[in-house]
Amino acid sequence: MRVKGKHFKLSAIFALILYYGFAYWLPNSYLPFIGPICNKLRIWCVKHIFQHCGKIRTINRGVYFHSGTKISMGDNSGIGAHAEIPNDTQIGANVMISRNVFILHRNHRYDLLDRPIIEQGYYEAKQTVIEDDVWIGLRSILTPGRHVQKGTIVAMGSVLTKDFPPYSVVGGNPAKVIKSRND
Repeated sequence: MRVKGKHFKLSAIFALILYYGFAYWLPNSYLPFIGPICNKLRIWCVKHIFQHCGKIRTINRGVYFHSGTKISMGDNSGIGAHAEIPNDTQIGANVMISRNVFILHRNHRYDLLDRPIIEQGYYEAKQTVIEDDVWIGLRSILTPGRHVQKGTIVAMGSVLTKDFPPYSVVGGNPAKVIKSRND
């Protein structure tokens, strides 16, 4: 099988089928007794799917990452339940992505007034980069092409429409700097 010009390993195909057909639906990692086992199964799957995978801490239930073949994820990072991660995302080390976080990689075109928006297609996809030691709060949304700098905290419910300096605490819709962690 080929995925955008590259051969897709048989183990990755098996891991994708196992993940989306079974492990995706299992209980969250914090459920007593069975939760840690479910988490280990999901981590095993993504280690065979992602382009690069460090020692991951958590992949909770319902995390959607498309085919996942271009995702890289550093050590000690985790993704909360029902988050959506585009296929070409880079996630650093010690990153916490909370539940229901949506990272977008492209938008619909809308610039041609003589055609309905639904027929205009999409703008080119943009890669999201999340550097080390970042915390992205519950139900946050990152618009296409965001670069979340090292040490940034994104408050819950924030909508990131632009990039911010390292060690910023940001929040709101659209997000703005609340304070700097350097202060």
